[in-house]
Amino acid sequence: MDAIVDSLNHRAEFPYELTYLGDGSEMWRAGEVPSNPELAPMLSDFDTILTCHAEQLLALAPSSSPVRIVDLGPGTTRPVRGLIRHLLDRSRLTGYRAIDISAEILELASENLRVDFPAHAERFELCRGDFTGPDLARVLTAERTPGHDGADPVRFVVLAGGTLYNFAEPTQVLRHVCHVMSDHDVLLLTLRIDTGVDRPPFMDQVSVGGPYKPQQLAGLDLLAIDRSWYVTETGFDRVRSEVFVRARFLEPVTVTFDVGDDQKTVSFEPGDTVLVWRYLYHDSAAVVDQLTRCGLQVRLFEHGQGRQVVLVAAMRAQ
Repeated sequence: MDAIVDSLNHRAEFPYELTYLGDGSEMWRAGEVPSNPELAPMLSDFDTILTCHAEQLLALAPSSSPVRIVDLGPGTTRPVRGLIRHLLDRSRLTGYRAIDISAEILELASENLRVDFPAHAERFELCRGDFTGPDLARVLTAERTPGHDGADPVRFVVLAGGTLYNFAEPTQVLRHVCHVMSDHDVLLLTLRIDTGVDRPPFMDQVSVGGPYKPQQLAGLDLLAIDRSWYVTETGFDRVRSEVFVRARFLEPVTVTFDVGDDQKTVSFEPGDTVLVWRYLYHDSAAVVDQLTRCGLQVRLFEHGQGRQVVLVAAMRAQ
């Protein structure tokens, strides 16, 4: 609650990562689709790009080394399940560890992994924590288990589905992850980038009632703010190079939080806005530059079938 109050008061924003908590997680459960390879036409590039380039990713690891996946913000685990299957088929997976702030999302992730890989439950470890803070070190510095011929596993540190670019300060998150990674870890990002074509109309003008996903309003739902009290606006912030969805209030709204023995209040007047979703919209050159400035060297950059979703593999610069 402190984090929500602080973000609403200082940035007029509901932290998107907190929409995965409580009832918000049910929206992600409702949108889940199976990862069965036979249903691949139903899956997006975000869901398949890691699998499509699995052999190229394995080429970044010594042939004698097993692979451990560390999944930061796993969501439903749909983007990584194909990669897990690929590694299992080649006897290269030594373990999977995920970290998320939402107990409900971790339960959903666990259910999906058990369904897809019932014979490998002992390989999956799910940890509750905030990977943007000190909890990441706890997950990444856990004892390594030697694999083939006693070789240390290579860790694939995954930020899938554009998770990184939902944060208010993605560069800060990248630097934090880079600082905790070892020289042998490989960071895997899947992102939607600006290709310069097929840009939506709201890139030029804010669209009132424009396109949004129900999950993007989950934060206001969790605060019991009725959807009739505001309108949604979708647009593009050229200063920050971000696509956004925000709520513009039609009615005065006051939210009171009970924090221990204290109460905190956040108030909005008609015309005030609250940001409910953001997504940094970089082109490929800007993505590479950002990673370089964070101390990372790009080792692989591949496009999905639709060209707008990319897979980026990077390691700490030597």
